[in-house]
Amino acid sequence: MDKKPSYLWALATGLGFPILQVLIFLLRFGSLNTDSPVTDTIFFFIAGALIGLVLIAALRRCESVGAYRATLVGFAIGIPFVLFGMVMGGLMGPLGSIFLGVSPGVFFIAIGYFIGRVFFRK
Repeated sequence: MDKKPSYLWALATGLGFPILQVLIFLLRFGSLNTDSPVTDTIFFFIAGALIGLVLIAALRRCESVGAYRATLVGFAIGIPFVLFGMVMGGLMGPLGSIFLGVSPGVFFIAIGYFIGRVFFRK
């Protein structure tokens, strides 16, 4: 593949996770969580940006369109697990939110990348 995504997209990915957190809270409880500290949002952003960096690095290594798509599918499948890990990790503190959020994201991105690499060779 000739087109390589920019690493700046990791910031957009990082911004998506706090937005998802707010949307899920809004849908679940019917109101915004105005009592949550700003640090929670910052840690969700950091975890999302780290996942975005891994995603962009994997996408830049893809050699075919099929591998590119498989990596994106792996990322999409991993999003619910990432959000669950971030919420559960938040109970263990800020680093728990980052580590338990990033781990499933990296795992599913890697699975998608390797499946795409095996099945969609040039």
